[in-house]
Amino acid sequence: MHPAEKRGSWGPRAAALALLLFACDPLDPALLGEPHCDEIRVTRRSLGANVVLIVNDAMRRDRAGVYGGKARTPRLDAFGRDHLVFDRAVTQAPSTRPSIATLFTSLHPSQHRVYLQPLEDAGTGPPRPRAGAETDTLSEEFLTLAELLRAAGYRTAAIVSNPWMDARFGFAQGFEHYEDGLARWDAPGEAVTAAALDWLANLRPDERYFLYVHYIDSHRPYGRLERDEVERLRHSMLAAPRPLGSEGNELVRKVLKLADGSSVMSAAARPSRDLIARAYDRGVEDFDRALGILVDGLAAHPAWEQTAVFVTSDHGEALFDRGYGNHGRGLFDDEAAIPLVVRLPGTAADGPRVQCLVGLVDLLPTLCDYLGLETPAWAAGWSFLAAAGEPASGLRYVVTEGVTGRPRHRSIRNRHFKLMYEPGGSPDGSDRATPFALYDLRHDSAERYDRRDPGRRAPEFDDAFRVFEDALPDAVPAFTGPQPISAPLDAQLGERLRELGYVDE
Repeated sequence: MHPAEKRGSWGPRAAALALLLFACDPLDPALLGEPHCDEIRVTRRSLGANVVLIVNDAMRRDRAGVYGGKARTPRLDAFGRDHLVFDRAVTQAPSTRPSIATLFTSLHPSQHRVYLQPLEDAGTGPPRPRAGAETDTLSEEFLTLAELLRAAGYRTAAIVSNPWMDARFGFAQGFEHYEDGLARWDAPGEAVTAAALDWLANLRPDERYFLYVHYIDSHRPYGRLERDEVERLRHSMLAAPRPLGSEGNELVRKVLKLADGSSVMSAAARPSRDLIARAYDRGVEDFDRALGILVDGLAAHPAWEQTAVFVTSDHGEALFDRGYGNHGRGLFDDEAAIPLVVRLPGTAADGPRVQCLVGLVDLLPTLCDYLGLETPAWAAGWSFLAAAGEPASGLRYVVTEGVTGRPRHRSIRNRHFKLMYEPGGSPDGSDRATPFALYDLRHDSAERYDRRDPGRRAPEFDDAFRVFEDALPDAVPAFTGPQPISAPLDAQLGERLRELGYVDE
């Protein structure tokens, strides 16, 4: 059964409401869930294709050049020109562990229950760890993407550079080679690439392989700036329209560095959003160079013509656009929107830019579909390849949840609207009368205007709210999983997490 067919409805309550509204007046299609993607067709089956999955940690979509961003990313841009660029890809969680657990299992955070339990939200600044904390671990009872591919005869390897990807947390399942020795804040992308290519070089040319490569260049503490760069930003720093607040000031004064290792403050810097954004962009650019070396190495492999490559991120970064930094706190697209650029030999698309709304939850079903493997029955995602024969039926909303310390927070969206439910309060400090916020993505892609606000409401937004509110509880399918398990955080790992900005001094 095709994964879209086993989820042929978009929630019983929402469907009933839609029928009721339609009986009175035809329901605006903009209020309905998203259909199965039909923009990418398989022209020849790639049953033996290799798979390379590349994740650059904390890379928000709108900063990369291929998406019109300010970061200089010539290698990613060129890769996008030659292959498929997805304009509407989102993560299912705004932090690493729940989002990667989703990527590996095609389950939502509320299903696999890999949350950042040991970190308590202090209200301001990064979350703090509890004394003697343990953290959720991906249960071995889940079948992961690596396990599926290894059972199909693939050689499997992962090179990871985020401490949360330490093997003790369950992410090594299915990988015959799992290298987490680089899982620290200062692991340069070139070192990650070198380790990946070293593993590849030891394979026989005819061996099928799955390679997962996780970079951390654009994660805090971001990239190191040249002194003259900081000096060129002096005018915009002095003209900053609004203060950063204590969290942003501390980031600039204690974390951001120049290329020689000294504080950016030694270049007469003044804390500003522009300075933070430039340091962040430098990290994105560092990743781009490492990506270029990796792609060149992959292209030199004898099986390049039969190699699928996915370049994406686990989540974005807040960058103080709404008064707070880092990630893991919110459902806005600063943290939820991610890049996705894909090479899929043997497929054809309607155009180079794909408008289908997809998530990390969809990568496992897509690869199963592409490689001719059976999609696990529990998979919550959909393949984004067009179904052979009759078009697949069904509608869905795409979900983001897994907010640090806020497991009830959730957003659902189609390409027109997005509803956010935040009973614990929004991280932007907005004073809402209810825990809901509704955004009209057609005319407000930056999510600046809550259409539930009394001054911005209109009948069409009230209709959207009623449909989306009713769809919210059923947007994640019912699922009974194994009992959650946990692993302790030791002092060494705690220090590495502190260096990445996850915990306070």
